[in-house]
Amino acid sequence: MGIGQGFNGITGVVKEAAWGTAIAVTEALPFVKEDWSKNLEEIPDEALRGEAGANAPAYKNKIFRASLPFQLTYEDLDLLIAIALGAAGTPSVNGALYDNTYSLAEAMTYSFICAILKNVDVWEYCGCKVNTLKISGQANKALAAEFGVCAKDLDRASATNTPAVLNALDTEDDAPRIFFSDMEFKIAAQGDALTGETAKGISQFELMLDNKLKMDDFDNRSLTILEPVRDGKRDVRLNLWVPRYESDEYQDWFDDSTPLHAYLKFTSGNYVFDIHLPKLIITNADAPLEGPGLIGQKLECRCSRDPDSDSATFTLTDELEIDVTNGRSASPLA
Repeated sequence: MGIGQGFNGITGVVKEAAWGTAIAVTEALPFVKEDWSKNLEEIPDEALRGEAGANAPAYKNKIFRASLPFQLTYEDLDLLIAIALGAAGTPSVNGALYDNTYSLAEAMTYSFICAILKNVDVWEYCGCKVNTLKISGQANKALAAEFGVCAKDLDRASATNTPAVLNALDTEDDAPRIFFSDMEFKIAAQGDALTGETAKGISQFELMLDNKLKMDDFDNRSLTILEPVRDGKRDVRLNLWVPRYESDEYQDWFDDSTPLHAYLKFTSGNYVFDIHLPKLIITNADAPLEGPGLIGQKLECRCSRDPDSDSATFTLTDELEIDVTNGRSASPLA
């Protein structure tokens, strides 16, 4: 048995065939770190026995949660992104690559196995579902993706996902990293097509999806959670930072609650990662004067459905979709 060393760590994933049933992982992800936590819910002994001291509590129900940050590439996180949104199309040939679309779904059907090699053991989490997704970037940096995940159970002695299985995975990225400088950002009123003059300069962004999963329901049949399902309306938000306050356009859109549409399109050679937002409204627009330096702006936006297809650019009616062009010839959800 070796010593746990971070540089030897491997995170492997695979889409589950049935929630909570372990199968061997098939692809490694470019992860930065992992922070899975295990919570054993305490049941205190509250009986009075004529003593000042308390008897030992019992520990029963188990909850496993994690925030998993990754380097975002043009291909390697497609499985988790498709699971987070809920639906994927059928890839179509585009030269030597393939086009696909990942879109939002009502039911959060898909789950995955997450197995992490830590030299000492493989920590195998089954029944993993994605509750939140944040895609973020800022000037002169690579993009990051962070998944808020819950799992059904943990096995540290799995006969399915062994060190040999993890070590056999190809750990090299399948596609280039996505950099902030790869981005074209366009935003305009919904009735105005996203043409050249709508391109804007931003210095930072955060796109956040919250699926509102119920992740702490139990019944008498097990000490592990019931399968997480949606427990409210999903929430999609976009935060933007503008490095220089040069126009009141954003302030006017905020004051007038103007319905907007936007995309964040990243391109590297023939690879594409294209985020579509058919309807959003700026909910807060600040341009604080904080000293003698340049004044910047921070914008907070709420994304919503576009059931009337008012967007002059997009035909989707849900809050978000992501178009990709990469080397995946099959849907990650197939």
